[in-house]
Amino acid sequence: MQLIFDKGLRMHKDWQTERIQYCEKHSSQEPDKLRELSVYTWRKFLNPRQLSGQLQGRFLSDLVRIKQPSCVLEIGAFSGYSTYCLAENLSTDSAIHSIEADAESLYKAQEFWKGDPIMSRVQWHQGEALTVLQQLNISPDFVFVDADKRNYQAYLDTCLPLMPSGGVLLFDNTLWSDRVLKEEDQLNDKDTSIMHAFNQHLAQRPGISTTLLPLRDGLSLVTKL
Repeated sequence: MQLIFDKGLRMHKDWQTERIQYCEKHSSQEPDKLRELSVYTWRKFLNPRQLSGQLQGRFLSDLVRIKQPSCVLEIGAFSGYSTYCLAENLSTDSAIHSIEADAESLYKAQEFWKGDPIMSRVQWHQGEALTVLQQLNISPDFVFVDADKRNYQAYLDTCLPLMPSGGVLLFDNTLWSDRVLKEEDQLNDKDTSIMHAFNQHLAQRPGISTTLLPLRDGLSLVTKL
């Protein structure tokens, strides 16, 4: 696998197009701690290309700064890159819950973030999100989903009733490496078919407003009306 080295980071070539590099250069830079995490993730984790990057991370961070949610829910923590971005501009009286299904990934993430003052506020939960959510008594007004794509519809159906009007949900990877653009993949590839159907559902579902952003691998911004 080809990797692009940039200021000590290891990034998958798919996320480092000329357009993305230009956008990153002309956007706020990520904190040094996230640069360290990127290297750590490529060294310690399987499938490190799941790691969020600078552009998406700064977008999440700024959305939290603008929205100032009272309760953030993250479904799919991986190594905690997006978790940090969600937490760094969160007010001190707000809560943040992060759910990760894979116990090994969560252990490695917690080891890296141990002692970090921003991440000390995060309430980590290990297990399948649909099960964990039944045990949490929370009403999130900001949800970021980057977990198993086949359950995106279930996450939407579970989270929406918990959220107030004006609550925001974000679903990652909704362009699915651009495979959702190809009719052949829509018809013949199971995962692409599921993601395409989810995108169609978001565009047509009443009670929400949806914008599918061509950011990195696709990021769907959903607002509960």
